[in-house]
Amino acid sequence: MAHLCILQPDARAEARISDALSGGHRVSVVRSWAELGATVEAEAHDGCVVDADFPDREEALKEMRRLRKSCPDLALVAYADVHDADPELVRMGNLGVHGVVVAGRPPWASGIRRAVEWALAAARAGRVERALGGRYPDAVAKAVAWAVEHAADGPTVATFASAVGHTPRSLATLLRAHGLPPAGRILLWGRLLQAGAFLGRDGRTVEDTALRLGYSTASALSRAMKRETGRSPGDVARGGGLSFVHARLFPTQRRSGHRALRGVAVAIFAIAQWGCAAVGLGGSGGDRARIDAILDAPPADQVSFGVLAVDAETGRTLYARNAHRKFIPASNQKILATSTALSLLGPEYRYETALWGTGPVDGGTLQGNLVLVGTGDPTLSDRYWPDGTAALEALADSLVDAGVRSVAGALVVDVSSWDSTTVGPTWEVEDLRFRYAATGGAFALDEGEVRVVVTGGAREGDPASVAWSPLGDADFVVSRVVTAHPDSSTRVRPDYLPESHELVLTGRVGAGVVDTVSFALRDPVRQATATLARVLRERGIALGAGAWVAWDTGTALTGGCKTGAVHVCAGATRLAGVASPPLAEIVAGILEPSQNWMTEQLLRTLGAILGERGSWSQGTEVVTGFLVDSVGVDSLDVAPRDGSGLSAYNLVTPRALVAILRYMAAGPHAQAYRSAMAEPGEESSTLDNRLPGLEGRLFAKTGTISNVNSLSGYLVGNDGRQVIFSILSNGSGLPSSRVRATIDDVVRALAGMRR
Repeated sequence: MAHLCILQPDARAEARISDALSGGHRVSVVRSWAELGATVEAEAHDGCVVDADFPDREEALKEMRRLRKSCPDLALVAYADVHDADPELVRMGNLGVHGVVVAGRPPWASGIRRAVEWALAAARAGRVERALGGRYPDAVAKAVAWAVEHAADGPTVATFASAVGHTPRSLATLLRAHGLPPAGRILLWGRLLQAGAFLGRDGRTVEDTALRLGYSTASALSRAMKRETGRSPGDVARGGGLSFVHARLFPTQRRSGHRALRGVAVAIFAIAQWGCAAVGLGGSGGDRARIDAILDAPPADQVSFGVLAVDAETGRTLYARNAHRKFIPASNQKILATSTALSLLGPEYRYETALWGTGPVDGGTLQGNLVLVGTGDPTLSDRYWPDGTAALEALADSLVDAGVRSVAGALVVDVSSWDSTTVGPTWEVEDLRFRYAATGGAFALDEGEVRVVVTGGAREGDPASVAWSPLGDADFVVSRVVTAHPDSSTRVRPDYLPESHELVLTGRVGAGVVDTVSFALRDPVRQATATLARVLRERGIALGAGAWVAWDTGTALTGGCKTGAVHVCAGATRLAGVASPPLAEIVAGILEPSQNWMTEQLLRTLGAILGERGSWSQGTEVVTGFLVDSVGVDSLDVAPRDGSGLSAYNLVTPRALVAILRYMAAGPHAQAYRSAMAEPGEESSTLDNRLPGLEGRLFAKTGTISNVNSLSGYLVGNDGRQVIFSILSNGSGLPSSRVRATIDDVVRALAGMRR
């Protein structure tokens, strides 16, 4: 993450430039050439992006010439409104400008990012060339500098030799004459010198550095660095980066040359001491220093934090720390799935759970199968009904109203549009018994939970009695819970036996004590099917051939119908149905309390509707495609594995979350999405007891799993302007309450930031 200074008096243009560069780089914004000079003199910067038309072309060229003379190591990119392009580009290039970005010429955002990256590479190559000039002839110094500048291009030896005016043989002779290795190894050194800059000054990860420089893996880069310098990438990052690598590769250079690069090392060290005080882009240094102090104070200084906060209106970065790095997001992962669903399905989208007959109704008897087509409705629970069974009772009552009194065939629950997997592919085994790891399917009730009422017997040692809902199969729950002393705490553990489809309960409950415990259902589709069959019988509707679940598409039914296509079968008739609340309410039901099960249902719904099947893999593919193609998130910034964030394999950067939140804030569903977030003081939300004083001003998504805490959302600052932010923390090893307190302190500091 290089430190860049932007000179752009036009606020709109500056916002576009800042948005294109922030997150990947640290950006400071100035409004005049005088301020630019003072800024780069006071703080170490890697490059500048300047308006080549401010205040006019002639004055700007004069100032760029002065800047190039006073700061030869500075990467310089001009942002120009060029009409007669070629002469103007040449004229700017003659000043030593490393790149020119033409305003309004598509794709300008990616263009300015590429121009800055190339300019930084060229400027670093120039520093290396000047450092080598005290020991080697100009031709040698220029050759090494060329290898540094073009390190990311993966040039061949032939290309290298031609570019520096040699044949491969004559270049080899030149290098050998001055005690240097062959051209192929010099190309490798060029990559390692750039890697040093990335690891040191830029603070990039080994993985990111390897990717940018064309290494197949981070291990490949690590091996090359260790072989050539004798040090690991971590040593390089701590030792000064570019200057450290240079000193290892050219250990016999004269002190004057060494001193030239040592100056770079001193600047790098100074920035390291400043921490993020030089990162801020907007707001005052005091505001940024306050946040730095919060994050750098023990024990928070042992925690890995990623933070990005931007002004919602202008996009200007207010604070950034590790915004480009990937973190496990915990429940901030829900932002990915819910934003995708709301954008692609719309806030008025409703699930429908419908019953179809594959034959005529004759004298109250359905002459065929009664088919429930599962759509994954996540609202068949006490969050929207008295309970899940009540939703099925309403469905059965509608069937009775349609005149059905018996079914000649079977009740068939068609869940073929979803896969049969009930466990997230990267979840931890020990989580699976808990309600927060409940899983579902195309037809499931009560948010994937089974609620068990346990009643102790009269004496110690007596069997305890149990009752559960949804009732499902009469023998689904097998109790081995015993009665303990009346003062004993209730301890019940569930173990699901897939071979028998039984949930076995073991543990204890006090004598005479009645207690309620909830667990993950683990067999949700079968138990929902059994519950529906029971409800139909209770309504007096006989099922001639029982009830069964259709897992596969294309299974033959009566009336010439097949599973997966009942709704388009000519012999089928819709008999009854219940609809969910609109998606906007469902999203609120997910985000405010951080409901895992509903999010996974939503993710798999995206796979069923917009992908090939209702599976985790298809759902995450839809989400990733939307975020990359529509939101503009870098594909390397997101790696979803589930919808809820329960998986520790999810990865996302703070800049990706901010980009998603900005996209939603600028779209047609902005109000619906913001209001779906948790708020301080909001009953039953995850911010109910956090951040008092920010009621009505903070709308955010929390996140917590082991050693992970996060908070991302929208904040109205003390000045009335909206901030969009993401705060992710990993590897805390601390109580969640302690890390949350630190995050809350950062939010308060952002609220008070001066802009």
